[in-house]
Amino acid sequence: MKKMYLVAVFLLIGIATIHAQTQPDTIAIEEVLVVSQQNLKGTDIDLKSIQIESPHDVGAIFRNQSGFGIIKKGNYGMDPVLRGFKYSQLNVQFDGGVNSANACPNRMDPAISQISPEDIEKIEVVKGPYDMRYQSFGGLINIVSKRPVYHPNRPVDTKIDLGYQSNGNNYYGNINSLYAGKKFDFLMNAGYKDYGSYKSGNGTVIPSSFSRWDYTLKAGWNISAKQRLQLAFRQGKASDVLYAGLPMDADFDKSTIGSLDYNLADVSKVVKNLKVKLYTSLVDHQMSTRRRPSWKMVEAVSPLKAQVYGGRTEFKLTTGSRNTLYAGADFKEIAKQGNRNRKVIINPCTGVTLPSPMNAVDKIWQDSKKDNVGLFAENRFEISKSVSWISGLRADRASYQINDPADDFKAQYNNDVQPEAKILPSVSSRLNWYINRDWSFQWAIAIAQRAPDLSEVFINHLSIGTDAYEYLGNPNLKAETNHQSDVRLEYKSDNLKVYGDAFYSYLTNYISAKLDTSIHKKFMACNPPYGTKVFTNIDKAFMTGFEAGAEVRFLNNFTYSLSAAYTYAQNSTLNEPLPEIPPFTVNSFIAFETKKVQTRLHGRFAADQNRVSKTFAESTTPGFSVFDWDFSYSPVKAVSINASVTNIFDVNYVEHLSRAYKNRGAETGNLYYEPGRSFHIGLRVTL
Repeated sequence: MKKMYLVAVFLLIGIATIHAQTQPDTIAIEEVLVVSQQNLKGTDIDLKSIQIESPHDVGAIFRNQSGFGIIKKGNYGMDPVLRGFKYSQLNVQFDGGVNSANACPNRMDPAISQISPEDIEKIEVVKGPYDMRYQSFGGLINIVSKRPVYHPNRPVDTKIDLGYQSNGNNYYGNINSLYAGKKFDFLMNAGYKDYGSYKSGNGTVIPSSFSRWDYTLKAGWNISAKQRLQLAFRQGKASDVLYAGLPMDADFDKSTIGSLDYNLADVSKVVKNLKVKLYTSLVDHQMSTRRRPSWKMVEAVSPLKAQVYGGRTEFKLTTGSRNTLYAGADFKEIAKQGNRNRKVIINPCTGVTLPSPMNAVDKIWQDSKKDNVGLFAENRFEISKSVSWISGLRADRASYQINDPADDFKAQYNNDVQPEAKILPSVSSRLNWYINRDWSFQWAIAIAQRAPDLSEVFINHLSIGTDAYEYLGNPNLKAETNHQSDVRLEYKSDNLKVYGDAFYSYLTNYISAKLDTSIHKKFMACNPPYGTKVFTNIDKAFMTGFEAGAEVRFLNNFTYSLSAAYTYAQNSTLNEPLPEIPPFTVNSFIAFETKKVQTRLHGRFAADQNRVSKTFAESTTPGFSVFDWDFSYSPVKAVSINASVTNIFDVNYVEHLSRAYKNRGAETGNLYYEPGRSFHIGLRVTL
């Protein structure tokens, strides 16, 4: 009832403000986070960059972006890390407000994996907790999908992509077709990928195969010159996904995402725009050990589900000749269910075969859910032609529910397993100064809060960390708070761009995990490590660092780019580094482009990462240098031939954030090496 009530409220807010308008205007339903130059932004990843790299996974797109790293547990479902923020510290969304959630507690299926790279128009990133409209804690990633755009001379357009990659014997295909009329438009995108296990630089086969199909349908109705209604529906299924860095593999991962958008422009002299969005996301995930050596001893299968229901309403108000106010409300419910079913055939401690198999059920999510209701206001004031000030306020109420708690979980917390609701205020301020035609200066400061996610609150004796410990949720966790400031200086002329961005983040009640030796591990209790990691709040921690870069265009067709990023992160309470922090990284490329030919040589250089967390059993990793080459040729307008060589020198290297092998027999604990040299050939035909 509560969900239906909130949906009705969002619709009524929209309907109550609709009235007839006659002045023509342009309606754009996909919400754009980076408006002109008013947001402190670090990265815009455009369609050209995505097409050049031809990534098989959306998470992989961030590998070459300044300030980012990726957590890799398999060759599918990679998780981006921004500076040192990850998982629910980052707000990953589609089309300005559509959220999804992982069903797997080990994040085999992060939200970012539930959209295809071929379905993306661009990706917008706001680094830091500065956007109050979308609940940003450590950063905001807005993935903008493709949409039909009306062209009177070409209402119908179809693109077909086919390709092959040698390392893994990988095949892919995609079709994108659209119709765009004045009144109605329609888009269909569908693709299939079949990837095998790749070889590392020294020829070792890394278990990493998967197959995936997906499709997207998007239909729009321009009700009038000022009103647009749009429906989007997306489904995908990944099958037989191998995760060398996790204790299980995915039998399948199915996702369904639907959204409905309504946009009304020029409601009145004050109300310039109204946007209403409703959405839902359903994930059906099953993982097992059937492909692992341990299957002979214990057959483990985990069918899991996750649902997200949400909506938002936003008004754009002109409150003065130089003042624009964005105000609104949003709601999101995340619900998760599922158990791990174990059939014990051989006692893993003694090696003795049981007279008859023993069946056990482990409650993973304990039928839990989290609701969040937020109110926000963000004001943009033009102090002068060269100076603007953006200030924002946000208040969220986060509440939890656990419907099927395990007996041992209740016993651990004396039957008090219902967390208290949390009121979370956040505030931000941003100043933009365009010093002259070429120079600009941006300064931002914010305080933002994040309520614990369902894993941190309710997980029950499951290995979900970088180490081998079981983790236990904590219903008594406090919300963590980020006090952050960024300073950015940028020079931009017709042929040269130079920028530098320095940040400092002071974190209180930082959510981490602490070993409690008094709580015995629940599974494989005879084997080390002993004890259980319990999620807890760390009093003080901080992150500081920078991104800097330059890009120059020369000789009409050439571009050279150089960027560097570094984050220093410290657990001040324990006086040790925070875990899972990307090393100092440099990206550089030189590109040549004409109407028919595009080519690029890209290099990425990562330093040794010796600042590791002993508490989380992190390993130091050596630095590396990797080079890739991309080439595209269009003999005619309708045909494009693409080729590339990745890891040209067949370097055997490991990313610091990649997980070590787990439950792989004698290989358990080995580093997870990246792909060696691979050749790629692709063809795009436009009809």
